Amino acid sequence: MDKITQKTKTGPENSNRSGFQVRNILFVSAPYHLPGLKVDIHPSPWKITHAVSMEEAAELLDKAPFDLLFIEIEALDDSTGITVQHLKSLCPGLQVIFLVQPGWCKARPLERDADHIFIWSRTPELFHAMVRFVEDQRCKDTTRRAVLLVEDSFEYTSFLLPAIYKGIDATFPGAGLILSGSHEAAMDRFRELGQRLDCVLSDTRLPCRGIESPGAGIDILSTIHREMPGLPIMLMSAERANKTMAQSIPAPFLDKNTNQLDRDLHEFFRSLAANRPAQGRKNHAKDQYPVQTSPAGLTRIGYGSIGGKARGLAFLAQTLNRRPDLETAYPEMAINIPDTLIFCTDIFDDFVRDNDLAELTGRPLAELVQAFIDAPLPREVLRHLKTYLAANCAPLVVRSSSLLEDAVNHPCAGLHKTYMIPNNHADPDIRLSHLATAVKLVYASAYYKKAQAFVRSTTVQPFRDSMAVMIQEVSGSRYKDFFYPAISGTAHSLNFYPAANAKADEGVMNLALGLGRTLAQGEQSFRVFPKHPQATPQFSGTRDFLENTQNRFYALRMEGYPETLRFGICSNLERRDLAQAIEEAPVKALTSTYMPVEDRIRDTWYCKGPKILTFAQVLKYGTPPLTAMINDLMKALAHDAGGPIELEFTADIPEKSSKPWKVSLLQVRPMFTPRDTSLITKKDLDEAVCVSTSALGNCTLDTIRDIVYVNPETFEGGKTSDMAQQISRINADLAKNNRRFLLAGPGRWGSSDPWLGIPVDWQQISGAGAIVEIRDGTIHADASKGSHFFNTITSQGVPYITVNAGAADRIDLEHLDGCRTVRDEGFIRHMRLKRPLLIKVDGKHSRSVIINAGKSAETT
Repeated sequence: MDKITQKTKTGPENSNRSGFQVRNILFVSAPYHLPGLKVDIHPSPWKITHAVSMEEAAELLDKAPFDLLFIEIEALDDSTGITVQHLKSLCPGLQVIFLVQPGWCKARPLERDADHIFIWSRTPELFHAMVRFVEDQRCKDTTRRAVLLVEDSFEYTSFLLPAIYKGIDATFPGAGLILSGSHEAAMDRFRELGQRLDCVLSDTRLPCRGIESPGAGIDILSTIHREMPGLPIMLMSAERANKTMAQSIPAPFLDKNTNQLDRDLHEFFRSLAANRPAQGRKNHAKDQYPVQTSPAGLTRIGYGSIGGKARGLAFLAQTLNRRPDLETAYPEMAINIPDTLIFCTDIFDDFVRDNDLAELTGRPLAELVQAFIDAPLPREVLRHLKTYLAANCAPLVVRSSSLLEDAVNHPCAGLHKTYMIPNNHADPDIRLSHLATAVKLVYASAYYKKAQAFVRSTTVQPFRDSMAVMIQEVSGSRYKDFFYPAISGTAHSLNFYPAANAKADEGVMNLALGLGRTLAQGEQSFRVFPKHPQATPQFSGTRDFLENTQNRFYALRMEGYPETLRFGICSNLERRDLAQAIEEAPVKALTSTYMPVEDRIRDTWYCKGPKILTFAQVLKYGTPPLTAMINDLMKALAHDAGGPIELEFTADIPEKSSKPWKVSLLQVRPMFTPRDTSLITKKDLDEAVCVSTSALGNCTLDTIRDIVYVNPETFEGGKTSDMAQQISRINADLAKNNRRFLLAGPGRWGSSDPWLGIPVDWQQISGAGAIVEIRDGTIHADASKGSHFFNTITSQGVPYITVNAGAADRIDLEHLDGCRTVRDEGFIRHMRLKRPLLIKVDGKHSRSVIINAGKSAETT
């Protein structure tokens, strides 16, 4: 029996459809996921109970009956001794679904444990479809009509399921869905269902008598067409040559390789609906994108998913509701999550499909962006935007919230755009135009090359990313012509670069004056250890403070802006010098004064002399105790998430000193933490060509033979942009042959400031298997711990190795045995070894070594 039919076979214990409907669901997953799921499916016809482990699931099943059990694959733990079969024994008739990630490892024979396995895209459409699918399989109504899907791929079954149910509702209302995964199972179902069949969709390459047959689907549909010539059928295949075979049946053909698979399936069902009487079919034209407010306080429009970033807000809201003491313990601050309006992923999908925008994948950026701007938003969406603007005249920010964004296993931070608008134009139509343009530009960023490259590296065909957008009021205050918060900050509950007396589990923060673009771009910020806020290990003395503290910041211009805004330049933001804002309240509160005569820094603005952004009022004197509050909040979030987290926030000064500071929590996501351990021996240290005591990652790599590094002999500080282009060309050539490489050079990788490092983006170094940041004095820059670029690198599992000047660390990549120069671009050199390097990163102790394996082999 094939693996899919085996799971869908009805047994004698099954009741009819009216007797079996899913009511009680047990969902086993990491605790971070459930709040977002509840918002996604709100309002829900089911009672959903959450468990964080198999042991807890067993306890719950022992106390109460459940109809359906979802288990995210990460929650399986063989060490507990709790098996799926044991859980089923506690609740007879329980249906079990395994939820796995795209590209999951199939080493474990999961098929024998679960009733069904689905690739979990975290969309409400798939969740509803899975529940409905289980109900369909348990239906014993022998008069009910059905659609037959013949497919043996978990990936395609999971992707097609929601679209097929939409097609059934539009074309064959009341019909159920039957799934078969082999030639013989499909033919058995065809004989069983006979005249009750409404439609058959079949893959081409299927198992037949236990052996994969390249033409099994063709035989199935040819037989069905001969016996029931009027029955709608469709042949599906990832092999385009089978389109000719489909014509010979004859049958419509669905190309599985297209990036518009769901659209083509939608068109197939629509063509069938056009030829059928309308009686009984549901009309979804009204209330296409309904407005709903969830218990988490998020307002969502549409039926799709709220996306990863918004799921983080739902989790954040749950923790704040559980811990009201966090605010009462710190009366000096008013903690809030900004009111959030979310346009769900189905609006993005409809917008892209209706305007044929997916066809623009890979087109030049200017052409892509203009096409999105020119494409009209759905009328109902514009109506919702008008309603929203009628009640909101504060500055607004439009943020991305893609499906893949901020996931536990691949938090792709910073790949998509964020846009801010002043929202104060006298003409309401122009305000609407500004907001609509911002929404469409966020949508467009899903098709940028670097975003597409990330999707390809983290998921599999046919899955792709989709985009929700969040609209919020900008956190901050207005100062004459500009709007910005006093402080933008990021916080990580794990610190892989502890210094002074700080410990790894005490976390780290980065603070900046003004809007958070400074942090997102990896520009100069102030690094803080929450438990030791007065420590400043990144500054060695007064001169360091003068030269390396933040002296420019971002603010939103509120007056004197062009009618079309400046969407292409800094997202309508302006980069201001600290001196331009010297009389504004945040600068007065957060700066200190350098006293040249004394060669010292006084923690006050009210002295004559150069101003330095030190955040002394907050860090030294606890006015307010921001670091203590963020530290407590991080602990609470990490506890609730079941692992380390990253937090983004702003803090704004009140107009009156008697009022509390306003702390806005903008975003939380799981922090990427590798699971393996790579122990480094004394022998490794002796043989290493590179030793680091400040390494991020946890892995052993033994396949990299290519090295791309900045030539120290030709390095020029003013030419780092040219170096980025040279690296990009080498990266592109290596990517063609799927060759991973070691990237090494001075300064901060990915910095938007070319004087702080090589200003590459992810796309330009996407083939890097490991990255070395050399801090030998060539470039003076703090490690890029607060930047989205850095987070993306680490989320990809790419080890980031920092080599500091000093006796403990060392590096010598220019004198490797068995090495030849492949390409010399002037500033950048590409070398290749006969044998791969051995790269070991011990994440627990922040150590790393790179060993010339070729030399070791020759020695032995």
